[in-house]
Amino acid sequence: MTSPPPSDDLSAPSQKPGNRLSFSYDLPEALNRNPQTILLIISITIGGFTGISIVIFQELIKLIHYLMLDRLMGAIYTSGPWTLACIPTLGGLIVGLMRWCWGDFGPGINSLITDNPTTPQISPLRPLGKTMAAAVSLGSGASLG
Repeated sequence: MTSPPPSDDLSAPSQKPGNRLSFSYDLPEALNRNPQTILLIISITIGGFTGISIVIFQELIKLIHYLMLDRLMGAIYTSGPWTLACIPTLGGLIVGLMRWCWGDFGPGINSLITDNPTTPQISPLRPLGKTMAAAVSLGSGASLG
């Protein structure tokens, strides 16, 4: 004889029409309900991109520092210790050539703060050019500020 299955079987959840288990998550509906969630997602995204940008900028400075002060200085140091002054000078020359080739890097902070209708449109490559110029300047041993 076989016994009937136990009534407290937990292997399968009950599937009643009003008590349906659903594992799908409606993201747009959740975002519409809570504006703090949108703010949290935007904050995490901006913070993540900012952190990644800082790490990339620091690594770029380290690379330029290695190339100019370790490799190049190691090659020309046999001429004397006065050649150490050539590295920041070379960095300044590179930044000057970047400004000559790409033009001015655009308006400064003061002109962007004032709402001036004659302010030219900012190129999307402007921040990249300014970042590269700052990295070359800092990596070659010059000051920035």
